[in-house]
Amino acid sequence: IRRRLLLPLFLVASLLAVIAPPLWAAGPLPLTILHFNDFHGQLEPAADGATGRTQGGIARLAGAIAAVRAEEPRRPVLVLFAGDLLQGTVTSTVFLGLPDLDVRGAMSVDAMTMGNHELDFGQEHFRRLLAQARFPVLGANVQATPEPFALQSAVVLQPPGGPRVAVLGLVTGELTTTTHPRNAVGIAVDDPVAAAGRLVPRLEAAADLVVALSHLGIAEDRRLAREVAGVDLVVGGHNHHRYDEPVIENGVPIVQAGDRGRYLGRIDLAVEDGRAQVLGYRLMPIDGAVPENPQIAAEVARLTAMLAREVDVPVGRLAAELDASREVTRRGESAFGNLVADLSRELTGTDVALFNGGGLRASIPAGEVRLKHVYEAFPFANDLVTGTLTGAQLQDALDRSASLDPADDPGGFLQVSGIRFAIRDGRAVDVTVGGVPLDPQKRYRAVMPDFLAAGGVG
Repeated sequence: IRRRLLLPLFLVASLLAVIAPPLWAAGPLPLTILHFNDFHGQLEPAADGATGRTQGGIARLAGAIAAVRAEEPRRPVLVLFAGDLLQGTVTSTVFLGLPDLDVRGAMSVDAMTMGNHELDFGQEHFRRLLAQARFPVLGANVQATPEPFALQSAVVLQPPGGPRVAVLGLVTGELTTTTHPRNAVGIAVDDPVAAAGRLVPRLEAAADLVVALSHLGIAEDRRLAREVAGVDLVVGGHNHHRYDEPVIENGVPIVQAGDRGRYLGRIDLAVEDGRAQVLGYRLMPIDGAVPENPQIAAEVARLTAMLAREVDVPVGRLAAELDASREVTRRGESAFGNLVADLSRELTGTDVALFNGGGLRASIPAGEVRLKHVYEAFPFANDLVTGTLTGAQLQDALDRSASLDPADDPGGFLQVSGIRFAIRDGRAVDVTVGGVPLDPQKRYRAVMPDFLAAGGVG
């Protein structure tokens, strides 16, 4: 009989919690799962451009986790991180994620899955991170040759007084296309659903609950829930989506908690006889009301102070914000993308410029611009590359961009200069270069990041 997570009325569950004895007294085993994803090196709280208030910060996140553990010290708690430790802040670029990993150990993270940005600083550095990790790092469908990574496919966790929980780690196939191609040499990513199909039956036999810790994105998470019997819960990441309530697919809850530690997801369960009942779910905002872990806050302050002298210096001003949000730069033409592409084409004297929207990683606010803002917006240290492309090759590149599903916020969506076109039925149509219709046989001078030139995002 397949186990299912039961989704009762939360009001009824709340009333039962008031009148019933603690779950750990007898009967069902209690379990609280805390989760977050797509941290991208955001050690400090980040400012919300709309409100000016700060959200996130690793010291606050640690404080929130400690507060949940302190509510009822005997209640079993697991903390799961759904990938993308690296890339997106100056501290991540300079310190290469090493302090981020140490802090997660101090927060008592129980397991993480590999994210698609974990190879951005090279394979050898990722091996160094794996050796340093004080908790399991999972990636059941990732293969590295000739030297395998020290990844685990799955781990069975049993917090004191709680059920046995099998946690299976799954990684998006974009691992090999969203990092620089030089970082993906010898890396293969198996179909995650096929990998899960092989492993879940064994995990069901070994545990009371099977959790997929996924860095796949919501479309693949849904496919996983539909096609693999025995997965009870998907703790997801990769899209940076914030789900205030679980997404239900084929009876399986899928959860995701935004990005950069702005929210901590909490799901409370009662597990008995291979069945798990959801007692409640919520996203906890990690804002100024959350007390910081003082030791972690002091370490973050030390690291940021080391960088301030070099990067916290003014370099210019902006009359309006340059918005790098995913729904802007990865779904259509954007002011930030236009500026970067136009400047690059002007600098190099080329006919066209192509930039992947995923290369713009942070907005730059209106007003005084500091060097730190620039590093945060462009953390990948790409070089500009010039070369010659035929019109047919340009058409192929534009069609590739136009075919991407905007619901997935694809990093390969192109921001351009020197080209005008429309997107219709997944193709680029009415393409002109310099106001003249694109000629498939003509050769055009182009500029782009070396990431694109080397084949990044396909």
